[in-house]
Amino acid sequence: MADILFAFDPALDRPVPVPEAAPADVTAAVARAAADAFDAVVTAARSAGSSALVLCGRVLDPRRASPAQAAELRKQITTLASHGCATVFMTDDPADCAELVRMLGEPAGLRFVTPHAPLVLDVGGLDVELALASSRTAAADLTTTSGAPLHRRIVVGWDDAFWQRDRWDGDGRAAASVDPATFAAAAAASPTWSHPGTLLVWASRGRQSLPPGMRMLHAVQARGQHEAAAGSCHGLTLLDRSAPPTDPESAALRVAPHADWRSSWREIPTHRVTWRTLGIDSPAGGDEELATAIWSGLESLTPAAHAPVEIVSCSIACGTSVARRVRVAEIAAETLARVRQLYDPKTFRVWCRDLVADPGESLAPLGHTRSGSRPGTTTSFSSALADIVAGLEQSPAPPIPADLAREAGWLALELVEST
Repeated sequence: MADILFAFDPALDRPVPVPEAAPADVTAAVARAAADAFDAVVTAARSAGSSALVLCGRVLDPRRASPAQAAELRKQITTLASHGCATVFMTDDPADCAELVRMLGEPAGLRFVTPHAPLVLDVGGLDVELALASSRTAAADLTTTSGAPLHRRIVVGWDDAFWQRDRWDGDGRAAASVDPATFAAAAAASPTWSHPGTLLVWASRGRQSLPPGMRMLHAVQARGQHEAAAGSCHGLTLLDRSAPPTDPESAALRVAPHADWRSSWREIPTHRVTWRTLGIDSPAGGDEELATAIWSGLESLTPAAHAPVEIVSCSIACGTSVARRVRVAEIAAETLARVRQLYDPKTFRVWCRDLVADPGESLAPLGHTRSGSRPGTTTSFSSALADIVAGLEQSPAPPIPADLAREAGWLALELVEST
């Protein structure tokens, strides 16, 4: 059971990018991934008998959504309402509420939460307040809207990591966005948010280090391989249905509160497409040998017939040989063609998207301390570049992430090798 289900950033009007040259079944699965993942969320809410489905982040933008998308979302909201489950939209812009109502036509069960307007739900006789933290009101003190003795408060915050940016922009968050540390500090300083019955939830597509006690909420469907998780929603159980009812006269309606409700936070997979990087050790050989090694690795990953489609990037370990890295780039197209000839959509739900020389290989073996290079040689340039990358990796506050420093270093060496 999950009394409340939380889903972050379904972004129904922003389809997952379709990989180039993919066959029709893979293209269709990827194109439908966002909608199918949200369908899985709705199904999970119905199956769990949830009292509320809480949606945060991007859901359906009234300025770009199609009438068909709006009609489908309205149908899902009314279906949940018929099963006793409210749909709660969290938005940091109150104007979005009016736009969504205009677009959806006020379906039954639709509720809203804004930074200055929390919402109190009755979950089996237990008052549960849903509140929102945003970049503009994270430090604001929200007013308690309920004084019930069994009161629970759940405060949700999120960032916009990977909404418009990619991995070379750090974690992808806008400078004004609230972060987990600010969120936690605001909660600790607020007499309302620091209420003993409060749970803090942080949602993001990026990899986050959260303060103790805060719960992580991932997006329902990843958009690429650099996100923190493939996609899921999360459920929270507030009532202990195995305990005797607190009010014998209304036992059918009331059950005891869950004593350890914070620890009931659990993940429910919803993704329909996932990304994976497959590491292949190939210090020598042509396209046929490399294709054989890749196919052998892909066969070990074969998912079940109805499992999510896997989009695989092959990372070729070249043993720090720059010449081999250049050779891999030269035979990449032929190798991919050989691998894709073996694809069978009925039995094999893995699509090999691309292959590259491993950008994460360490440059340390090329450094001066190991290479013994002499000034004035090409090897000396390689060693100097390797030392620069090593310095960035060891720096407590590097100007660029370590993985990007390595990738840039290898690209420079490959350019020199190929000219």
